[in-house]
Amino acid sequence: MNRASALWSSGNYPEIATRFEPIATDLLAALGAELTGRHLLDLAAGTGNVALAAATRGAIVTATDITPRMVQLGQARTVTAGLTVRWVLADVGALPFAAATVDFITSCFGVMFAADPPAAVAEMARVLRPGGQLALVIWCPDRPTDTLWEPLLGQRPRPPAATVDPSDWGRPHVLAGWLRPAFTDVAIARWPFSWDFPTVTAALDYFLTASPRHAAALAALPPDERAGLRVELSTRLSVMSAGDVISLPSPYQLVTARRR
Repeated sequence: MNRASALWSSGNYPEIATRFEPIATDLLAALGAELTGRHLLDLAAGTGNVALAAATRGAIVTATDITPRMVQLGQARTVTAGLTVRWVLADVGALPFAAATVDFITSCFGVMFAADPPAAVAEMARVLRPGGQLALVIWCPDRPTDTLWEPLLGQRPRPPAATVDPSDWGRPHVLAGWLRPAFTDVAIARWPFSWDFPTVTAALDYFLTASPRHAAALAALPPDERAGLRVELSTRLSVMSAGDVISLPSPYQLVTARRR
C-alpha cells in the first residue's frame, strides 16, 4: 500500500462521507445539464456519493480513487443500490483513460488532495471533451476549524510528494490560474456547511476516529502525548459550543468550468 492509500485508509471515511451526501446533490445540480446517457468521471470518489447520485440520474459513470479500500467500499455501495458504476483504482495525476472521452468530470473534496495539482488539472483537461464540464467541491482555506485543529493537524500527514498545501485549491486566484489555460467560464461560489454535534466529547471522538487525516495524525503521535492533546482540543472545542450543541462552520467552494 502506498502512502496516499495508507493515509486515506485511516479512520472511518464512510461515516464522514455520509455528511457529504447533500453536497453531492448540489454539485451535480451545478452542472445544469442533462446527464442521461452521457459519460461522467468522478475523481477521488471516496465511497461514491457523487458517482451513485449521477448513476441514479442516468449518467454512464466511472469512479476512481487512489485507495483500494475506497474502491471496494464504492463497489459494494453500487451493488447494494442496484446501480451501474465502473470503479477504477487510479491516481488523478495519471488517469488511465483516453483523451477527450468524458462529458463531465466531478470531484467532491477529492482532487484537492492531489500530490501534484498542475498534473491533476492537466489530466482532467486531457480526458474531457471540448466543451465538457468540470465541477469540483473544495474546502475554503479560511475555515474556523483550521485554527481549531492546529495542535493536531499542524503535524498532519501531507499528501505524499505534495507540491502545494491542499488549501491552495481553495484560493480562487491560485485555482483560477491552474484552470484558465485549458478551461473557460470558471466560476467559484462559496457555500455554507457545518459539523454539528450534541456535545464536545461527541465532536472530538468523531473527528479523531472517523476523519482519515485526524486519525492518521493522532496515530503518528507518541502515546504519552495523546491524552494531553485531547485535553487541549476539548478546551478549544468548548469555546465553540453553544449550550448543549456544538456547531463548527466549515464553508466550501463549488467550482465549475468548461473545457475550451
